[in-house]
Amino acid sequence: MKKQLSIFLASALLLSSIPVYADSYVMHTVQPGDTYFKVSQEYNKDVYELEKMNQDIGKTLYAGNLIRIKPVSEGKNIAIKVNGKEIFTDESPYLENSRTFVPIRSIAKALDVDEIRWDSNTQTAILKHNENTVYLPVGAKNASINGKNIELDAPINVYKGRTFVPVRFVAEAFNCSVKWNAYTHAVDIYTNESTKNYSEEDLYWLSRLVNAEAEDEPFDGKLAVANVIINRKYSDEFPNTIKAVIFDDNYGIQFTPVSNGRIYKQPSLESIKAARLALEGKNNIGDCLYFLNPRKSRNFWIVSNRKYYKTIKLHDFYI
Repeated sequence: MKKQLSIFLASALLLSSIPVYADSYVMHTVQPGDTYFKVSQEYNKDVYELEKMNQDIGKTLYAGNLIRIKPVSEGKNIAIKVNGKEIFTDESPYLENSRTFVPIRSIAKALDVDEIRWDSNTQTAILKHNENTVYLPVGAKNASINGKNIELDAPINVYKGRTFVPVRFVAEAFNCSVKWNAYTHAVDIYTNESTKNYSEEDLYWLSRLVNAEAEDEPFDGKLAVANVIINRKYSDEFPNTIKAVIFDDNYGIQFTPVSNGRIYKQPSLESIKAARLALEGKNNIGDCLYFLNPRKSRNFWIVSNRKYYKTIKLHDFYI
């Protein structure tokens, strides 16, 4: 039974389905001993209206299940916006105890988190982004950020085959600002990237170059390679865009992955993270414009003509 439950919850976290468009509801998590009559008294609702609204659930209530109390706004869904752009959720967000809950996959994708995974042993969804790790145990009214336990206003739950999490808690855990617009029933999220000064094309090509040149290097090595490309972009000696720097062939092809095709390989999450942090200004190699692996290189012009700066694992970096 426990194994079947794990499979169901993991599926609820990770799988997608045909979109369903429906009203967003105010919800209630059934507590031990709850009946429709008891819930109707708590929310001042007609018991028969509640039963009709939840006829797909049946007349017997089971602790931990979600039941509908009322539509948030007739004929409308709660909208979730990230940096002004509304995101798609394959199941409508809901409200519980004045907190907005959304499918975890939707918000994780919208915030471009580094990793999302499911721990079947603890029935916990885990999100990792930059330096923060968020643990979201299903059925619990608490979560944790980097090991620090935080009480929630309503429990994480599974609804319509999706794991729903409190959107404000998740967004703020990753240093986003969150505002609720009661008039439009919209949650507005603003990430640190909303003011970024680079394009998606920059991130696309830089992450691929980093992955191709430093796939087996530690994170610092990946970050350093990314910064070499960015330093070149701002140098008078090289082209003035990320893509042009990578494909620069004025003095021959500059980077081996361009000639052997590895530049087109899908980058790892760590390579994407290194590229993004470099684009956001994190620099660990100063003004370096060159790097090479002396064990593989056949051309040592860099060694003879540029000033050595530092070594990170297999790469030497030069100014």
